[in-house]
Amino acid sequence: MPTKFSLDSLMYVVVLLMALAVPLSTAAASLTVGAGTLFIIVYYVRTKNFPSFDGKILEVLAVYLVCQLFIAAMSWEPLVSFREVIGEVHRFFPLVFAMTFIKRREQLCGILIATLLAALINDAAGLWQYFVQDEPRAYGFSHTPTFYGSFMLMQLPMMIFIAQSEILPPLWRRLAVAAAILSAVCLVLSMTRGAWLACVVTVMIFFALEKKYRRLTAKICAGLAIIFLLVALMSPTIKNRVTTITNTNFQSNTERVLMWKASAEIFRDYPIYGVGQKMFFKAYNFYYLPREAKERPGEKRRGHTQPHNNFFHRASEGGLIGLAAFVGLYAYFFWKFYTQFKREKNFAFGAGITAFLILAALQLEGLTDTNMNQVPIMREFWLLVGTLIAAEKILKQR
Repeated sequence: MPTKFSLDSLMYVVVLLMALAVPLSTAAASLTVGAGTLFIIVYYVRTKNFPSFDGKILEVLAVYLVCQLFIAAMSWEPLVSFREVIGEVHRFFPLVFAMTFIKRREQLCGILIATLLAALINDAAGLWQYFVQDEPRAYGFSHTPTFYGSFMLMQLPMMIFIAQSEILPPLWRRLAVAAAILSAVCLVLSMTRGAWLACVVTVMIFFALEKKYRRLTAKICAGLAIIFLLVALMSPTIKNRVTTITNTNFQSNTERVLMWKASAEIFRDYPIYGVGQKMFFKAYNFYYLPREAKERPGEKRRGHTQPHNNFFHRASEGGLIGLAAFVGLYAYFFWKFYTQFKREKNFAFGAGITAFLILAALQLEGLTDTNMNQVPIMREFWLLVGTLIAAEKILKQR
């Protein structure tokens, strides 16, 4: 059918451009999301049918969004919260686009190559900032070094997956190995301590899940750990970041603890539906700010907008409903990726384990930084896992 063929072709181009744009430009990524949405609307107007989306995943997303709408209706400022919910809806579009419109091996190869090129550019930007521009922390094309750390956590497993993908020519696979190494370096240069810890625990999870590669994983990680320690000894900045991880007197650490305590107090006072999306800023800075807090809103500081923890963030802004929706949504995807991993035992580093590790890394970093409410991070996450869901079906074809 010409119309269907046209939509598939256009949407593949959209996903391809999205793979290039999401890590590098929020504005360009927004244009691709808008273009894809427009193409689907035009297709529906012409055919009176939607493309064949995954019904189960749409059901899970719908339940999650209904919970968010209820929370927004009960918010301190419903209009602000409803705008945030609408914003969260379009963050799921890359997932739906990728898993629906990546259908053939050559298309998967194109998306993987685009993802690889974007990662190399993002790595190069971070290296340039740190070594040439003498920035104290690399941030690449992200708004902050913390966001950059999140991108590196996602890039690392994805680059390993690409390097292991036999459907790609050897040149691209070798470039993926280089990109994985550079991403590990840039993760260190981001100086994001939460991302460092998340990376270590994620490797431990892989070690526990993938028995065939335990010895190789142990050797590689031991070598990397030795290199990191040597670099830390020679770099006062990295050494300082390491020593402050467990320093209870370090201001960044104490402020986090105070925000977590305040979040618990907000949850205690608003246990069912919280104070509403985007309301943590108002609640914390004007009603629950501890006396001990040194980082206070003023002329030079706007105040904290989130509590540096995904679970405290959801509990304070969404109460039990928001926390249950958040846990339920990602528990479903953890289960989905784990079962996909079990089905892909024949692959050295399959799509299922890659998606599982990406989600685990983000959630682990989210224990010390609120990362899963950020548009660039979540677009990249959903695009990558949508690609990996599509990859399972494609790689089964012989």
